[in-house]
Amino acid sequence: MTVKTKQILKFSFFIGLIVLFMYLAFKDVDLDLLFEELKKTNYLWAIIGSIIGVYIGGIFRAARWRYFLNPIKKDIPFNNLFSTMMIGYMMNSIVPKSGEISRPVILAKMEDISKASTFGTIIVERIFDMLTLVASFGVCLFFFQDQISTAFPEYNLEKYAVILSIIILIFLIIAVGLIFNLERFEKFINRITTRFLPAKFKDKVDKIIVSLVNGFLFIRNPSGFFMIFLLTLLLWLSYVFSTYVSFWAFNINLTLLDANLLLTIITFTLVLPLPGNSAGAFHFFCATVLTGIFMINNETALSYATVTHLLNFLFLVLTGFYYSLKENIKLKDKL
Repeated sequence: MTVKTKQILKFSFFIGLIVLFMYLAFKDVDLDLLFEELKKTNYLWAIIGSIIGVYIGGIFRAARWRYFLNPIKKDIPFNNLFSTMMIGYMMNSIVPKSGEISRPVILAKMEDISKASTFGTIIVERIFDMLTLVASFGVCLFFFQDQISTAFPEYNLEKYAVILSIIILIFLIIAVGLIFNLERFEKFINRITTRFLPAKFKDKVDKIIVSLVNGFLFIRNPSGFFMIFLLTLLLWLSYVFSTYVSFWAFNINLTLLDANLLLTIITFTLVLPLPGNSAGAFHFFCATVLTGIFMINNETALSYATVTHLLNFLFLVLTGFYYSLKENIKLKDKL
């Protein structure tokens, strides 16, 4: 099977998933009532909600990223961090996970630092995001366990959360062990690569692996732990507040705690690498939570899902495109 054929099949599979989720989301919706809900929507509040999530959240994420990068290069300019991150968001929104590769490549080129080490900080960032998500899910289970089980009877979300927590903790323990025994780890990698790799590849692989581990060097600087924790908390709260403020656009009378539950379940389900910022999956699970747990009618729930997803997608793509032009980043630099 050729590479092109594989790409076509992969693309077709993901498009099929989007179509399936869209069908599941809209199959019981009265389209006339849906359009009436969209006409009644207060788009100013919807826009403000998206701005909070995309830009305020983006500021907190960029500020936290600097702490992960400090051991590699001290005090990287915030503008470079923010612009690079928004370009990565744009890429992720169009081609799933591509931003995770393009972001460290672009920043490494801007700041003349190791691409592998920069990519290591992206791994660290994702670990913190998952830990935050698991912690938030624990809060949700405390307040909404019965409602979650009723709304998603076919999914054992509690089991998945426990498994994910264990995997993340094991990974963290291994990473911390490697950081504090870096010389021993380098010798171990050297022995493995010497045994299994040709000499022309060995040094390059050694360097890449050690550079990746360097992305975790922030662990050796406890003075930054408080700010990393604070920024992680503020980042998640900005997303919760974004979700909450968007309720006002649709006259949905729910609380911040309810917004946290909606955000948590949506985030858990968006691990599916679907194009269009997880189009379809977002609509289905967002509407399912609103209707199944909070008893919001189908049309209002789908209006909320459709408008918030579209606004977030547009803000991410347009902002990333703007910074691509501003920083003169070509497509080949992003991939």
